[in-house]
Amino acid sequence: MRIGMILKARIPPPDIRVEKEAQTLIEAGHEVHLLLERGRGERREETADGIRFLRGVTMGLLREKWHRYTFSYTFRDPLWHGAIEAFVRDRGIEVLHVHDLPLVNEAVSVGAARGLPVVADLHENYPAGLQVWYTSELKKRTIYNYGRWSRYERSILQRVAAVVVVIEESKERITGLGIPPGKIYVVPNTASKKREEIPIDRTITDRYRDHFVISYIGGFAPHRGLDVTVQALPLLRERIPGIRLVLVGDRNEGYRRYLAQLASGLHCTDVLEMTGWQPFEKIWSYIEASDVCLVPHARNPHTDTTIPHKIFQYMMVGKPVVVSDCPPLRRVIDDSGGGLHFRYDDPRDLADKILSIHESENLRTRISQAGRAAFLDRYHWDHTSRELVQLYRDLKETMNGE
Repeated sequence: MRIGMILKARIPPPDIRVEKEAQTLIEAGHEVHLLLERGRGERREETADGIRFLRGVTMGLLREKWHRYTFSYTFRDPLWHGAIEAFVRDRGIEVLHVHDLPLVNEAVSVGAARGLPVVADLHENYPAGLQVWYTSELKKRTIYNYGRWSRYERSILQRVAAVVVVIEESKERITGLGIPPGKIYVVPNTASKKREEIPIDRTITDRYRDHFVISYIGGFAPHRGLDVTVQALPLLRERIPGIRLVLVGDRNEGYRRYLAQLASGLHCTDVLEMTGWQPFEKIWSYIEASDVCLVPHARNPHTDTTIPHKIFQYMMVGKPVVVSDCPPLRRVIDDSGGGLHFRYDDPRDLADKILSIHESENLRTRISQAGRAAFLDRYHWDHTSRELVQLYRDLKETMNGE
């Protein structure tokens, strides 16, 4: 089948999930075209790793701002609609596969006119995400209004051929919107075994050789639970010589400043390091340097129905993992035995879990080995992507009337 993926973003930087899905479908015998945005100096068309890129939409700063406000009230965008129409016509697309909720409406509109099925690939609970990604109460009451985005989601998902979600808890949520369970396919956001081939940067691992490193890798925002992690530092430094909390990420300057001020008030600035955003290839070196890896997300409707890629990266290389008690995180840890979980809003409970790993070599070894074994058995992309391949088998049978 000739699959037309739609992504309202740019590549590069890499979009790991989108590229993994595309390559899996190519390996299964499909042809994958990817429509996305074009940045200054980027080639309009190219092929990389078998994916046929078309950078068919140029937004620009003013256009993006205009889109943000008009789209959030109408859920329509004429520029994207025209680009999708041309994409389908010029590339001979047979199925539209749209990533994330916003552009599903435009894909469905073009699909209906052309007689094409649409797959809605929901990376997360988007209406709930808007409530935690932004701090402006005015925006959350207006352009990112939860009720309006939820009504849009419920309505538009009735019109797609299939829905892809990242975790079982998300399937339960979408089923609750009235979508038949048979239309929903769970494709967890696991790591690929191929990532193990990326070399380790010894300048990074050597930097932390004499420290007990607790690391977090990812975006900075209030819903990530990083404030609770910093609040646990005074309890940890008393018991762990050479402790370092290394936060790898950023892209939220206001929240980074807040964490720095919080650490200063707790007299822990000397044991906190925030590296800023790092290239993907460097991430593995920070993981390698870590003694404990964290996913400390605060609980809310968004984090309770999604799961980050990094938990599986940690398990891949056998690092002890400590997560909050968000249901998907807790379930994976309980199933794999690859770590411990704590009450999401309790710094002392987080500190206790980290201390138990630090003080018990037997526990550290057991959960490290269990997490690694579970990754190799069932939490790697080759295994979890089978549902994606099955989706397209089912879709082909339906289109052929079988």
